[in-house]
Amino acid sequence: MTENKFSKLSKNYKLSISNPKFFDAVKMLISILIALAITFVILCLVSSNPVNALVTILTGPLTKTRYIGAVIESFIPYAFAGLAAGVLFSAGAFNLGAEGIYILSGAVVTAIAISPVSTSPILHPILCFLGAMAFGGIMMILPSFLKAKFGTNEMVVSLMLNSIYAGVAAYVVRTFLGTLKRGGNSSKDYLATAKIGYLYEPLRISACFILLIAVTVILYLVMKKSRLGYQIRLAGSNPRFAEYSGISAFKLAISTAAIAGILSGMGAASALLTQTSFYTPSQSLVGIGFSGMLLSMLGRNNPIGIIIAAFMIKYLEQGTAILYFVDKSVPSEIVAIVEGIVIMLISSQHFLRKFRERQLLKEGLEEHVE
Repeated sequence: MTENKFSKLSKNYKLSISNPKFFDAVKMLISILIALAITFVILCLVSSNPVNALVTILTGPLTKTRYIGAVIESFIPYAFAGLAAGVLFSAGAFNLGAEGIYILSGAVVTAIAISPVSTSPILHPILCFLGAMAFGGIMMILPSFLKAKFGTNEMVVSLMLNSIYAGVAAYVVRTFLGTLKRGGNSSKDYLATAKIGYLYEPLRISACFILLIAVTVILYLVMKKSRLGYQIRLAGSNPRFAEYSGISAFKLAISTAAIAGILSGMGAASALLTQTSFYTPSQSLVGIGFSGMLLSMLGRNNPIGIIIAAFMIKYLEQGTAILYFVDKSVPSEIVAIVEGIVIMLISSQHFLRKFRERQLLKEGLEEHVE
């Protein structure tokens, strides 16, 4: 029995293409190298010194503390969006409502942040987070509830709700929370007690960073070690078998949507309470929800992989921003090119498939000979 366990453990950690986890890692590494090679070709066409341009993208954020601090601060809300999408996609849900939840939760955060609900610099941000998390969890449930009860198309409903939520947030801010000094389209300034300061200012590390790490670890343990995580993964990989196993599809849909909504609320609160002093619905959080889906794909729905992907993308964005400041001939969209190529290759079912099949056949023949 001990020998079988050792054999199974060694197989799981085997550094071979036949190991799915090792294959995914190799696939991502090769995808990144290909994307960087194509990026270098583009830089050769637009930059007078493409080598220096590529080096700046890859190493620029490390040249100054404030650069890497900007990466750390900006990747946190994106990572929360990726975690939210990862939970939904692991369950096989196509609820794309994180975008609208971010924008609407931003209005909730703002309503609490501009109100003197507490004079405590600790309690006030906590109330902002709790409001955003509760509201986000409830609103995210709606598409999943309609699908489970009435068979509606979850993806279509969530996309339409994104527009509705964005419109509601803009109306609420303009009518109840706005100020004329910014044209009425932005909120009043947040109270000082609602803002979250830095625990280590040079790197812009705040309590939100600690929260992200803690949530990632907890989510990883839930998804990999708990009964709920097993049910979510089973429903995502084989929904019919999950149904025959007695797993309630309705309860699972509601619980996963609620978790994703809570994570989205956390992301909205962390972005607004650290990076800005007021809220503009048409600008502040737009695009983060959809970016979360890309991060989930890059991280293969693994919480740890998702935050690594979020950091990598924000790192490249910062490197490109530094390069654009030095050489304005280089398009700022270069990061989108890298990101798109990597996602295309990683999501492709055929990329490196034949190579892996040959390796599996070779190892199978060797085991047969032994």
